[in-house]
Amino acid sequence: MEKILIFGHKNPDTDTICSAIAYADLKTQLGLNVEAVRLGEVNGETQYALTQFNTAAPRLVETVAGEASSVILVDHNERQQSAADIDQVRVVEVIDHHRIANFETSQPLYYRAEPVGCTATILNKMYKENGLKIGKEIAGLMLSAIISDSLLFKSPTCTEQDIAAARELA
Repeated sequence: MEKILIFGHKNPDTDTICSAIAYADLKTQLGLNVEAVRLGEVNGETQYALTQFNTAAPRLVETVAGEASSVILVDHNERQQSAADIDQVRVVEVIDHHRIANFETSQPLYYRAEPVGCTATILNKMYKENGLKIGKEIAGLMLSAIISDSLLFKSPTCTEQDIAAARELA
């Protein structure tokens, strides 16, 4: 089974990095061969969360076509925010909470976009839908992502779903 890379947008924030890690965990529990990677440097806030929850940052890649023919995007869908060679691979899934723009595929895919404040909120639902357990470290990373993206629950994009997910993950 060929490996599928999972990554968020360039200039990654806490949601991008933590959601890639969490979705890789979910997909691994489902029996897929996946790897979370990142397209940019880890910022201080994200590094703090990774350190607190004893998790290594995903490895840095600049391009993806040389190592995978299929990828999964989290926390973004716009080509200009993605890997430089995104047009050379098949996007098989997108999990996002942003607008949809400049996005086109040649084949059908699983696309999940919800109007919530954080991708990790959607992933929390997906763990439950699949009857999967969220480990302590992954739960901490997902909670960190929600707190960050919702600006401590003060962002206008923060929803009751984000708050409920944060409570569950805590």
